[in-house]
Amino acid sequence: MLNFKTDPRRIDFKKENKWLVPIGVSNRHVHLSAEDVDALFGHGYKLTVAKDLAQRGNFAARETVNIVGGKGVLERVRIVGPPRDTTQVELSRTEAVKIGVDAPIRDSGDLKGTPGLVLVGPNGPVIINGGCIIPRAHIHMARKQADILDLYDRDKVSILIKGQKVVCYHDVLVRLTETGETEFHIDTDEANAAFVDTGDLAMIKHKEMVVKDNYGNIVEVRVDNIKFVRGKTPHDYATTEGIRLLRDVFHYPGSTQRAILNKLLDPSSLEPNCYYLLTAVEGDKVVGICCFYYLTESRLGYLEHIGITPEYRNRGVGSFLYHKVTSFMEKEHPEIEGMLLEVRQTKNEIDSRKRFFLNLGAIPVDTAFYPSGRFRFTEKLLLMFKPLVVDANLNTVTFEKAFQNLVRIL
Repeated sequence: MLNFKTDPRRIDFKKENKWLVPIGVSNRHVHLSAEDVDALFGHGYKLTVAKDLAQRGNFAARETVNIVGGKGVLERVRIVGPPRDTTQVELSRTEAVKIGVDAPIRDSGDLKGTPGLVLVGPNGPVIINGGCIIPRAHIHMARKQADILDLYDRDKVSILIKGQKVVCYHDVLVRLTETGETEFHIDTDEANAAFVDTGDLAMIKHKEMVVKDNYGNIVEVRVDNIKFVRGKTPHDYATTEGIRLLRDVFHYPGSTQRAILNKLLDPSSLEPNCYYLLTAVEGDKVVGICCFYYLTESRLGYLEHIGITPEYRNRGVGSFLYHKVTSFMEKEHPEIEGMLLEVRQTKNEIDSRKRFFLNLGAIPVDTAFYPSGRFRFTEKLLLMFKPLVVDANLNTVTFEKAFQNLVRIL
């Protein structure tokens, strides 16, 4: 029972990272049957992997098809592999209306009575008699996390998004995965309406707790989600607080803070490269910061600084922040092939940040292979690499271009 003088908005309520879930915005795509792959691309054709997806075993293929409805065409729609037993087309409501298809909202695989359309590939058109749906919002739940939350396959939960707009989804289907990652999937219409993007966070509301004051009145407990804010000027509140964290919490030198300010004030000095700053914010409190570059010539990102305040560590916030960085980069720079990750050569940093990046799937880069006389950094760094596409171009020319850019901008 709460003391009636207690401000319920300040209560630490359900802040464990197990309640946070990253959002995955699902763009229009097609799942093809093996028979339709043959018809669209040729007998025995095998789809080529462009990028592995969070649900392991699934991939975005390089191949695309055109989708033709009664009123229009959607061109170059991505195929998601591997092939399924039945072809399924997933569109947003806006896209379905645009091409004149009356697609219903359905769970994946529930295709009875759904409309058909025409798919066009290099080998010509294929008419499908059904299979076009607007996918219902759902959550892929890793088995390990489901056990913690006492959730089972096909359970239903509520998902709360607290960003620029507060949106709550009820009766969201849980789909357990043994090898994939936990992710809340919504379509582009839903994402636009909620002002969110891939990599933003939502909260799983399950087994509701009721809190009452001393008079028996139910009080609403404020739960602040972690949101990510892009710093566009040095004077933004979140940016100012993030830079202060670098000084007061992470003990970066004053020269680092001045360098960040200069890059935000004069981005043209880095052209053709780009510089970005993201902060992790809960309520009005900045709890993390990340600074990173896009290196245009080498098509690589470079993560220079990432830090989470001590009281928010070991709750998954750092991993969420990193994944928000990669989803942001893939949206702003679709041609990006991977991320270079910086680990400073001090004992504490190398023990923590290196392990953190290894857990994300990064691999160390042997910088000793490159002549130190040609690429001399201002301080000793360990670099790691995380590919973002299957066929990332990891050759000497790519890395030399990246190092040349880094020597100039760091």
